[in-house]
Amino acid sequence: MRRFKTRIVTLLFVCSIITVSMLFYFMLIFDDKKLANNLINTSRSVIVVGFAELRKENLTLCETYEKKAKLKLIQMFEDGMSAVGHDNNGDDDENVNENYLENFVESLKSDSQPERKDSSSSTAVKLKDKELKKIWSTAKKWVRARQIIPEKAPELSSIIEALQHSKIIKSDVSRKGTQLKLLLTLEGGQQALFKPRRYPRDYITDDIYAGADRHNGEIVAFHLSRILNQRYAPIVASRIINVAQEIKPVASPSLLVTFVPQKTKTNQTLECFYGECYYCNEYELLCPDESTGTLEGSIILMLPNQYQLQKLRHPWQRTYKKNLKAQWEMDSHYCLSVLKSNSLRPRVLDFVDTAIFDYLIGNADRHHYEVFKHVSNSALLLIDNGKSFGDPAHDETTIIFPLLQCCVIRNQTYQHLRRFAFTTSSQFNLSAIIRQLLSNDQLWPLLTDRHLQALDRRLRMIMASIELCFDTYQKNYVLKN
Repeated sequence: MRRFKTRIVTLLFVCSIITVSMLFYFMLIFDDKKLANNLINTSRSVIVVGFAELRKENLTLCETYEKKAKLKLIQMFEDGMSAVGHDNNGDDDENVNENYLENFVESLKSDSQPERKDSSSSTAVKLKDKELKKIWSTAKKWVRARQIIPEKAPELSSIIEALQHSKIIKSDVSRKGTQLKLLLTLEGGQQALFKPRRYPRDYITDDIYAGADRHNGEIVAFHLSRILNQRYAPIVASRIINVAQEIKPVASPSLLVTFVPQKTKTNQTLECFYGECYYCNEYELLCPDESTGTLEGSIILMLPNQYQLQKLRHPWQRTYKKNLKAQWEMDSHYCLSVLKSNSLRPRVLDFVDTAIFDYLIGNADRHHYEVFKHVSNSALLLIDNGKSFGDPAHDETTIIFPLLQCCVIRNQTYQHLRRFAFTTSSQFNLSAIIRQLLSNDQLWPLLTDRHLQALDRRLRMIMASIELCFDTYQKNYVLKN
């Protein structure tokens, strides 16, 4: 009997320890003891609740979230989007919001758009080595723990022009990653990555993360990061390169051995190559356009050498196996385990910001994330955005699981998104702003109309997801400063 009593006491003690631990994690997530007590008293789940009736239908966790968000979106439209978007913080006057957006967009345009001129007479072509070094130096000085470009960046247009037109003094293979790309050294000593065009704009792969990177996705993603005030993406520009004149003459031995000249039907010789990467091979050649001998692509400014990158596994990493789901795809309480090894500020809030960015562009391939090594409070950098703008008809809900499962978001992020989502002027929709920023680009159109429409649709789904969190928890607990 004594042994039995001892076991009972031990069991009760273990249960109390587990209960205290759970309470501790409740408070970690919401950063507020009052909310944690409220959660206990109401017997609610720490993650989005109100899904029980949907789970009875044997839906997957993704289908459950998706159905709930769509129902919320319908409700928002029935209530009136502008009414849902109303917030008593002094910024809801329509004229005030329109004036803010007009000034904001004009600032973005003035920073990144040079006066349009023929590329042959571009000032970047005429710039001397000394002047280019000054331009590259400006970009390096901008980099901070939580920014790659500043909020006001009037020199950005000069940097973009220099990326587009400065002379290539060396071309080499880039062994990082699985995709074919070139490591270019530009006049003035600046290094950049060139990602060539692999698909037409409207090409759709089988899976959300399958296929090669899309150069146009990299370009649009950079400018979207500026629109969202997530200025953690490396500077990207469009570039058209003549392979025979600009790449092969300055190619490294490693790149040169991958060139395989190909004859066309008109007996013309094309300078094709396959480079060096995980998936690169001599049977999948990259060839320039037959009529021009050029390749179009994106050119990405390399970050300063003093900023070393630390690559970490993303908590919401996929298994990349069709018949095997990750834990986060099945466990609605998954955010608890994330909080065990990641702080709410800044990291979990960074995961949410990045998830919103990735959901908008359709990037389901962020299996790792990168931060600045040995830099305190480093942002989660928006590097490698090529797996984007694939299927415009498909919105991958699993991408925003960090938001749906943790139900926290920076107040600054929410207020900024709200301006675009609830504007009464179509010229300030995300799609319209992208058009304004990039319609003069040498590779425009960078997106199809369907991809542009998808941006606006996905933003509405993000706002519906946030409203779901508001329904479950008090707004001031969801929004974090």
